[in-house]
Amino acid sequence: MLAMSKWFTLTPFMSNRFSKRVGFSNSPGSVRAHVNGGGDDTNNSKNNDKKKKVVVVGSGWAGLGAAHHLCKQGFDVTVLDGGDGIGSPDNVGIQGFWYPYKNIFSLVDELAIKPFTSWTRSAQYSGEGLEVEFPVYQELPQLPTPLGTLYHTQFVRLPLVDRLTSLPLMAAVIDFDNTDVAWKKYDSITARELFKRFGCSERLYQDIFGPLLQVGLFAPAEQCSAAATLGLLYYLTLAHQKHFDVAFCRGTTKQKIFEPWVESLKAKGCEMLEDKKVTDFNFDEETGCVTEVVCGNEAYSVDAVVVAVGITTLQETIKKSAALCKREEFLKVLNLAGIDVVTVKLWLDRKVCP
Repeated sequence: MLAMSKWFTLTPFMSNRFSKRVGFSNSPGSVRAHVNGGGDDTNNSKNNDKKKKVVVVGSGWAGLGAAHHLCKQGFDVTVLDGGDGIGSPDNVGIQGFWYPYKNIFSLVDELAIKPFTSWTRSAQYSGEGLEVEFPVYQELPQLPTPLGTLYHTQFVRLPLVDRLTSLPLMAAVIDFDNTDVAWKKYDSITARELFKRFGCSERLYQDIFGPLLQVGLFAPAEQCSAAATLGLLYYLTLAHQKHFDVAFCRGTTKQKIFEPWVESLKAKGCEMLEDKKVTDFNFDEETGCVTEVVCGNEAYSVDAVVVAVGITTLQETIKKSAALCKREEFLKVLNLAGIDVVTVKLWLDRKVCP
Protein backbone atom coordinates (compact mmCIF):
# COMPACT_ATOMS: atom_id res chain seq x y z
CA MET A 1 0.00 0.00 0.00
CA LEU A 2 0.99 3.57 -0.41
CA ALA A 3 2.49 5.37 2.54
CA MET A 4 2.15 9.10 3.11
CA SER A 5 5.59 9.99 1.80
CA LYS A 6 4.63 13.32 0.30
CA TRP A 7 1.55 15.45 0.27
CA PHE A 8 1.76 18.91 -1.20
CA THR A 9 4.88 20.14 0.64
CA LEU A 10 4.02 18.26 3.76
CA THR A 11 6.80 15.81 4.48
CA PRO A 12 9.42 17.95 6.29
CA PHE A 13 6.87 19.74 8.42
CA MET A 14 4.75 17.19 10.22
CA SER A 15 3.31 18.02 13.63
CA ASN A 16 4.80 16.55 16.81
CA ARG A 17 2.05 13.94 16.87
CA PHE A 18 3.49 12.43 13.69
CA SER A 19 7.19 13.05 14.25
CA LYS A 20 7.91 9.35 14.74
CA ARG A 21 7.02 8.33 11.19
CA VAL A 22 8.30 10.70 8.57
CA GLY A 23 10.71 8.30 6.92
CA PHE A 24 14.49 8.52 7.16
CA SER A 25 15.69 11.22 9.51
CA ASN A 26 18.97 12.39 10.88
CA SER A 27 18.83 14.99 13.60
CA PRO A 28 21.70 17.46 14.06
CA GLY A 29 22.40 15.89 17.42
CA SER A 30 22.86 12.42 15.97
CA VAL A 31 25.03 13.75 13.16
CA ARG A 32 27.16 15.65 15.63
CA ALA A 33 27.62 12.57 17.82
CA HIS A 34 28.50 10.46 14.78
CA VAL A 35 31.03 12.73 13.15
CA ASN A 36 32.60 14.07 16.32
CA GLY A 37 32.63 10.81 18.21
CA GLY A 38 30.35 12.33 20.84
CA GLY A 39 32.86 15.06 21.61
CA ASP A 40 31.93 18.40 23.13
CA ASP A 41 32.10 21.92 21.70
CA THR A 42 35.36 22.62 23.56
CA ASN A 43 37.14 19.96 21.56
CA ASN A 44 35.46 21.22 18.40
CA SER A 45 36.84 24.73 18.91
CA LYS A 46 40.37 23.34 18.87
CA ASN A 47 39.80 21.80 15.45
CA ASN A 48 38.02 24.54 13.55
CA ASP A 49 40.40 24.04 10.64
CA LYS A 50 39.21 20.44 10.35
CA LYS A 51 35.48 20.71 9.91
CA LYS A 52 33.64 17.43 9.64
CA LYS A 53 32.45 16.75 6.12
CA VAL A 54 28.77 15.95 5.50
CA VAL A 55 27.35 15.16 2.07
CA VAL A 56 23.63 15.66 1.51
CA VAL A 57 22.19 13.57 -1.31
CA GLY A 58 19.22 15.42 -2.79
CA SER A 59 18.43 19.09 -3.27
CA GLY A 60 14.69 19.33 -2.64
CA TRP A 61 12.98 20.54 0.53
CA ALA A 62 14.49 17.78 2.67
CA GLY A 63 17.99 18.10 1.20
CA LEU A 64 18.29 21.86 1.46
CA GLY A 65 16.59 21.77 4.86
CA ALA A 66 19.27 19.38 6.13
CA ALA A 67 22.04 21.46 4.55
CA HIS A 68 20.60 24.63 6.07
CA HIS A 69 20.70 23.23 9.59
CA LEU A 70 24.07 21.52 9.22
CA CYS A 71 25.68 24.74 7.97
CA LYS A 72 24.43 26.46 11.10
CA GLN A 73 26.08 23.72 13.17
CA GLY A 74 29.44 24.45 11.57
CA PHE A 75 29.78 21.40 9.31
CA ASP A 76 31.45 21.41 5.90
CA VAL A 77 28.40 20.63 3.75
CA THR A 78 28.15 19.54 0.12
CA VAL A 79 24.80 19.03 -1.61
CA LEU A 80 24.65 16.57 -4.52
CA ASP A 81 21.86 17.08 -7.05
CA GLY A 82 20.97 14.06 -9.16
CA GLY A 83 20.21 15.94 -12.36
CA ASP A 84 16.81 17.59 -11.88
CA GLY A 85 18.39 20.89 -10.90
CA ILE A 86 18.87 22.42 -7.47
CA GLY A 87 15.56 22.98 -5.73
CA SER A 88 12.08 21.53 -5.76
CA PRO A 89 10.46 20.99 -9.18
CA ASP A 90 7.16 22.81 -9.68
CA ASN A 91 5.65 20.21 -11.94
CA VAL A 92 4.16 17.86 -9.34
CA GLY A 93 1.60 18.44 -6.63
CA ILE A 94 -0.14 21.52 -5.33
CA GLN A 95 2.44 23.90 -3.95
CA GLY A 96 0.26 25.13 -1.12
CA PHE A 97 1.71 26.23 2.20
CA TRP A 98 -0.59 25.40 5.09
CA TYR A 99 -0.83 27.09 8.47
CA PRO A 100 1.23 24.45 10.37
CA TYR A 101 4.26 24.88 8.08
CA LYS A 102 6.08 26.95 10.69
CA ASN A 103 9.50 25.79 9.50
CA ILE A 104 8.94 27.22 6.03
CA PHE A 105 7.47 30.48 7.30
CA SER A 106 10.45 30.89 9.65
CA LEU A 107 12.80 30.15 6.76
CA VAL A 108 11.40 32.85 4.47
CA ASP A 109 11.53 35.33 7.36
CA GLU A 110 15.19 34.43 7.88
CA LEU A 111 15.86 34.91 4.16
CA ALA A 112 14.00 38.24 4.27
CA ILE A 113 11.81 37.33 1.32
CA LYS A 114 8.03 37.55 0.86
CA PRO A 115 7.05 34.82 -1.59
CA PHE A 116 3.52 34.09 -0.37
CA THR A 117 0.02 35.38 -0.90
CA SER A 118 -2.12 36.16 2.11
CA TRP A 119 -4.23 33.34 3.56
CA THR A 120 -6.66 32.45 0.81
CA ARG A 121 -9.90 30.57 0.32
CA SER A 122 -9.81 27.35 -1.70
CA ALA A 123 -12.34 25.03 -3.29
CA GLN A 124 -12.84 21.46 -4.46
CA TYR A 125 -14.56 20.62 -7.75
CA SER A 126 -15.92 17.40 -9.20
CA GLY A 127 -17.28 16.52 -12.61
CA GLU A 128 -20.61 17.94 -11.43
CA GLY A 129 -19.12 21.31 -10.53
CA LEU A 130 -18.26 23.06 -7.26
CA GLU A 131 -18.41 20.69 -4.29
CA VAL A 132 -16.75 22.40 -1.34
CA GLU A 133 -15.58 25.89 -0.45
CA PHE A 134 -12.96 26.22 2.27
CA PRO A 135 -12.95 29.61 4.03
CA VAL A 136 -10.07 31.23 5.88
CA TYR A 137 -10.78 29.44 9.14
CA GLN A 138 -8.74 31.67 11.44
CA GLU A 139 -11.02 34.58 10.51
CA LEU A 140 -14.07 32.68 11.81
CA PRO A 141 -15.17 31.80 15.37
CA GLN A 142 -12.95 29.07 16.77
CA LEU A 143 -14.91 25.94 17.68
CA PRO A 144 -13.70 22.69 19.31
CA THR A 145 -12.22 20.07 17.00
CA PRO A 146 -13.73 18.83 14.72
CA LEU A 147 -16.80 21.09 14.95
CA GLY A 148 -15.07 24.12 13.45
CA THR A 149 -13.97 22.30 10.33
CA LEU A 150 -17.36 20.64 9.83
CA TYR A 151 -19.44 23.74 10.58
CA HIS A 152 -17.52 26.43 8.67
CA THR A 153 -16.75 24.39 5.56
CA GLN A 154 -19.30 25.14 2.85
CA PHE A 155 -20.56 21.94 1.22
CA VAL A 156 -22.38 23.17 -1.87
CA ARG A 157 -23.96 19.93 -3.09
CA LEU A 158 -23.49 17.34 -0.34
CA PRO A 159 -26.62 16.85 1.82
CA LEU A 160 -26.36 17.11 5.60
CA VAL A 161 -27.30 13.47 6.07
CA ASP A 162 -24.24 12.42 4.06
CA ARG A 163 -21.97 14.80 5.95
CA LEU A 164 -23.10 13.33 9.26
CA THR A 165 -21.89 9.88 8.19
CA SER A 166 -18.33 11.18 8.57
CA LEU A 167 -18.70 11.51 12.35
CA PRO A 168 -18.05 7.82 13.21
CA LEU A 169 -14.77 8.11 11.30
CA MET A 170 -13.56 10.56 13.96
CA ALA A 171 -13.23 7.61 16.35
CA ALA A 172 -10.61 6.07 14.06
CA VAL A 173 -8.79 9.39 13.67
CA ILE A 174 -8.58 9.73 17.46
CA ASP A 175 -7.57 6.08 17.86
CA PHE A 176 -4.72 6.45 15.37
CA ASP A 177 -2.00 7.82 17.66
CA ASN A 178 0.95 7.04 15.35
CA THR A 179 2.34 4.24 17.51
CA ASP A 180 3.56 0.96 16.04
CA VAL A 181 0.40 -0.69 17.35
CA ALA A 182 -1.78 1.84 15.52
CA TRP A 183 0.16 1.41 12.28
CA LYS A 184 -0.15 -2.38 12.43
CA LYS A 185 -3.87 -2.00 13.04
CA TYR A 186 -4.64 0.40 10.18
CA ASP A 187 -1.85 -0.03 7.64
CA SER A 188 -3.09 -3.50 6.72
CA ILE A 189 -6.37 -2.18 5.28
CA THR A 190 -7.11 0.28 2.50
CA ALA A 191 -8.71 3.68 2.91
CA ARG A 192 -11.72 2.41 0.96
CA GLU A 193 -12.22 -0.38 3.50
CA LEU A 194 -11.82 2.14 6.32
CA PHE A 195 -14.60 4.37 4.97
CA LYS A 196 -16.93 1.40 4.55
CA ARG A 197 -16.16 0.04 8.01
CA PHE A 198 -17.04 3.34 9.70
CA GLY A 199 -20.22 3.92 7.73
CA CYS A 200 -19.30 6.79 5.40
CA SER A 201 -21.98 7.20 2.75
CA GLU A 202 -21.21 6.38 -0.87
CA ARG A 203 -21.85 9.97 -1.90
CA LEU A 204 -19.52 11.33 0.79
CA TYR A 205 -16.84 9.00 -0.48
CA GLN A 206 -17.36 9.67 -4.19
CA ASP A 207 -17.70 13.46 -3.93
CA ILE A 208 -15.38 14.36 -1.03
CA PHE A 209 -13.05 11.72 0.41
CA GLY A 210 -12.19 10.01 -2.87
CA PRO A 211 -11.05 13.20 -4.67
CA LEU A 212 -9.33 14.44 -1.49
CA LEU A 213 -7.14 11.33 -1.36
CA GLN A 214 -6.30 11.51 -5.05
CA VAL A 215 -5.04 15.05 -4.51
CA GLY A 216 -3.46 14.39 -1.13
CA LEU A 217 -1.92 10.95 -1.57
CA PHE A 218 -1.87 10.82 -5.39
CA ALA A 219 -3.82 7.56 -5.54
CA PRO A 220 -7.37 6.18 -5.28
CA ALA A 221 -8.59 5.04 -1.89
CA GLU A 222 -8.35 1.39 -2.99
CA GLN A 223 -4.55 1.79 -3.09
CA CYS A 224 -4.03 4.07 -0.09
CA SER A 225 -3.11 2.87 3.37
CA ALA A 226 -5.80 3.56 5.96
CA ALA A 227 -3.05 4.63 8.35
CA ALA A 228 -1.73 7.23 5.89
CA THR A 229 -5.29 8.43 5.28
CA LEU A 230 -5.95 8.91 9.00
CA GLY A 231 -2.71 10.84 9.34
CA LEU A 232 -3.76 13.07 6.47
CA LEU A 233 -7.22 13.70 7.92
CA TYR A 234 -5.83 14.51 11.34
CA TYR A 235 -3.03 16.76 10.18
CA LEU A 236 -4.91 19.08 7.88
CA THR A 237 -8.51 18.97 9.05
CA LEU A 238 -8.76 17.91 12.68
CA ALA A 239 -5.64 18.95 14.60
CA HIS A 240 -6.94 22.52 14.76
CA GLN A 241 -9.56 24.48 12.86
CA LYS A 242 -7.11 26.91 11.26
CA HIS A 243 -4.67 24.21 10.12
CA PHE A 244 -6.40 24.05 6.74
CA ASP A 245 -5.71 27.72 6.02
CA VAL A 246 -3.39 27.96 3.04
CA ALA A 247 -1.19 30.48 1.25
CA PHE A 248 0.32 30.07 -2.21
CA CYS A 249 3.62 31.08 -3.73
CA ARG A 250 3.55 34.16 -5.98
CA GLY A 251 5.28 32.32 -8.81
CA THR A 252 7.32 29.12 -8.86
CA THR A 253 8.78 27.90 -5.60
CA LYS A 254 12.11 27.42 -7.35
CA GLN A 255 12.33 31.06 -8.33
CA LYS A 256 10.76 32.62 -5.26
CA ILE A 257 12.17 30.41 -2.49
CA PHE A 258 14.86 27.98 -3.62
CA GLU A 259 17.05 30.38 -5.58
CA PRO A 260 17.49 32.86 -2.68
CA TRP A 261 17.80 29.92 -0.29
CA VAL A 262 20.62 28.38 -2.34
CA GLU A 263 22.44 31.72 -2.48
CA SER A 264 22.17 31.98 1.29
CA LEU A 265 23.61 28.47 1.73
CA LYS A 266 26.49 29.22 -0.63
CA ALA A 267 27.28 32.32 1.40
CA LYS A 268 27.59 30.05 4.45
CA GLY A 269 30.13 27.88 2.63
CA CYS A 270 27.81 25.14 1.40
CA GLU A 271 28.91 23.62 -1.92
CA MET A 272 26.21 22.83 -4.51
CA LEU A 273 27.10 20.24 -7.15
CA GLU A 274 24.65 19.55 -9.97
CA ASP A 275 24.30 16.46 -12.17
CA LYS A 276 25.89 14.23 -9.53
CA LYS A 277 23.88 11.03 -9.46
CA VAL A 278 24.90 8.78 -6.58
CA THR A 279 25.75 5.25 -7.70
CA ASP A 280 27.26 3.71 -4.56
CA PHE A 281 28.70 4.20 -1.09
CA ASN A 282 32.00 2.97 0.33
CA PHE A 283 32.10 1.75 3.93
CA ASP A 284 34.78 1.24 6.54
CA GLU A 285 34.51 -2.49 7.22
CA GLU A 286 35.68 -2.12 10.83
CA THR A 287 33.36 0.70 11.90
CA GLY A 288 30.51 0.14 9.43
CA CYS A 289 30.49 3.88 8.69
CA VAL A 290 30.24 5.46 5.26
CA THR A 291 33.59 6.86 4.11
CA GLU A 292 32.81 7.88 0.52
CA VAL A 293 29.85 8.77 -1.66
CA VAL A 294 30.39 7.53 -5.21
CA CYS A 295 29.03 9.33 -8.27
CA GLY A 296 30.13 7.34 -11.30
CA ASN A 297 33.90 7.78 -11.58
CA GLU A 298 34.02 10.36 -8.78
CA ALA A 299 34.12 9.77 -5.04
CA TYR A 300 33.57 12.26 -2.21
CA SER A 301 35.11 11.59 1.19
CA VAL A 302 32.66 12.05 4.07
CA ASP A 303 32.29 11.81 7.80
CA ALA A 304 28.51 11.50 7.51
CA VAL A 305 25.82 11.28 4.83
CA VAL A 306 22.23 12.49 4.74
CA VAL A 307 20.10 10.77 2.09
CA ALA A 308 17.23 13.13 1.25
CA VAL A 309 15.61 11.73 -1.86
CA GLY A 310 12.26 10.20 -2.75
CA ILE A 311 11.48 6.52 -2.34
CA THR A 312 11.73 5.71 -6.06
CA THR A 313 15.15 7.37 -6.36
CA LEU A 314 16.37 5.64 -3.21
CA GLN A 315 15.21 2.27 -4.50
CA GLU A 316 17.10 2.79 -7.76
CA THR A 317 20.24 3.67 -5.81
CA ILE A 318 19.93 0.61 -3.58
CA LYS A 319 19.57 -1.72 -6.57
CA LYS A 320 22.71 -0.31 -8.20
CA SER A 321 24.77 -0.08 -5.01
CA ALA A 322 27.01 -3.02 -4.20
CA ALA A 323 27.16 -1.83 -0.59
CA LEU A 324 23.50 -1.00 0.13
CA CYS A 325 21.99 -4.07 -1.53
CA LYS A 326 23.71 -6.21 1.11
CA ARG A 327 22.16 -4.38 4.06
CA GLU A 328 18.82 -5.56 5.40
CA GLU A 329 17.57 -2.11 6.43
CA PHE A 330 17.95 -0.87 2.87
CA LEU A 331 16.61 -4.02 1.24
CA LYS A 332 13.38 -3.46 3.17
CA VAL A 333 13.00 -0.12 1.40
CA LEU A 334 12.48 -2.05 -1.83
CA ASN A 335 9.15 -3.28 -0.42
CA LEU A 336 7.70 0.24 -0.36
CA ALA A 337 5.28 1.13 -3.14
CA GLY A 338 5.66 4.15 -5.37
CA ILE A 339 3.47 5.73 -8.02
CA ASP A 340 3.87 7.75 -11.18
CA VAL A 341 2.11 11.10 -11.23
CA VAL A 342 1.03 13.17 -14.21
CA THR A 343 -0.15 16.70 -13.44
CA VAL A 344 -1.40 19.64 -15.45
CA LYS A 345 -1.13 23.20 -14.15
CA LEU A 346 -2.68 26.34 -15.55
CA TRP A 347 -0.82 29.50 -14.54
CA LEU A 348 -3.39 32.31 -14.55
CA ASP A 349 -0.73 35.02 -14.56
CA ARG A 350 -1.68 36.66 -17.86
CA LYS A 351 -4.70 37.41 -19.98
CA VAL A 352 -5.87 34.49 -22.11
CA CYS A 353 -7.21 35.40 -25.53
CA PRO A 354 -9.81 33.16 -27.22
